[in-house]
Amino acid sequence: MKYAIAQRMDIKAILSLKNQVKKRILLEGLPIWLDGYPSDELIIEDVERGFGRVGIENGNIICYASLYHSIKDYPADTFQKENTLSFGRIMVCNDYLGKHSASFLVSEMIKEAKRKSYAGIGILVDSCNRRALKLYEGYGFLKEGSRQFPYAYLDIYGLYF
Repeated sequence: MKYAIAQRMDIKAILSLKNQVKKRILLEGLPIWLDGYPSDELIIEDVERGFGRVGIENGNIICYASLYHSIKDYPADTFQKENTLSFGRIMVCNDYLGKHSASFLVSEMIKEAKRKSYAGIGILVDSCNRRALKLYEGYGFLKEGSRQFPYAYLDIYGLYF
């Protein structure tokens, strides 16, 4: 699998992936990604601002995430350390579930954060998202607390280098 920064020409495929993942989340009964989140406009903004990351297999985008400086979306005191990146909107196409695609993406984003000399990565996770929590904890992310944000009550996790 190849890790890359998403390009404008990838937007259509990423939006299609997002719609597939949103349908799957609804079928699984997970109460996440509600009220139109993530919007097409947000995904397009991610890509246009250079935040989008993709995993490519056989020329197809099979997973996506947004990687950005945490100050972009969160209050300065959200994570224990400043100068952290954050990621979100992780999506994996149905055909690649269970094939470690999300793990690949997280691993590559961690490497990128280290390469760029960030202090670490902070993420917000809904406590019902057990699959994601297991993945993040496997990489050493530790729970720093929980907090009400304007959009949801979420657990705060950090991985520092």
